Amino acid sequence: MVIYENIPTFATHTNKEKNMKIYLKASLLLMGFLFTQTTIVSAQCPIKEQIMNSGEDDNKQEQAKPADPTTRTLIIFYDKAKGNKPLLKAIKQNNCTLTYKYKEFNGVAIKVRDGWDIDKAIAYFKGVKGVLSVGKNGVMQLQ
Repeated sequence: MVIYENIPTFATHTNKEKNMKIYLKASLLLMGFLFTQTTIVSAQCPIKEQIMNSGEDDNKQEQAKPADPTTRTLIIFYDKAKGNKPLLKAIKQNNCTLTYKYKEFNGVAIKVRDGWDIDKAIAYFKGVKGVLSVGKNGVMQLQ
């Protein structure tokens, strides 16, 4: 049996205090490191920034942008059995520009003349003989 008479009690408390200080410093250092890493990640995530914004800044930016030329472009699909002659005639009569002919899809892309309301142009071309669908050209972003 060993008796610890010669070891003072304050020595054991000092070691515990030193250990606690080491653990405290290590945990503070670790928390600081983790906080720094989360800040870096949030700065690299623009989608999070867009989601977290209130949307007011986005509306101001959209208003400041000039009109996108793709908004004046329509994609029109027609019935192959009826042909595209009535559609091409309507495009020419309304001073629209034929941008592209889709051979595989039986469709055309046109640029609507300036001054003609795009919604009225869509309604007009929907009424042309042989036209199946009319839609605005646009860009879709997939994530």
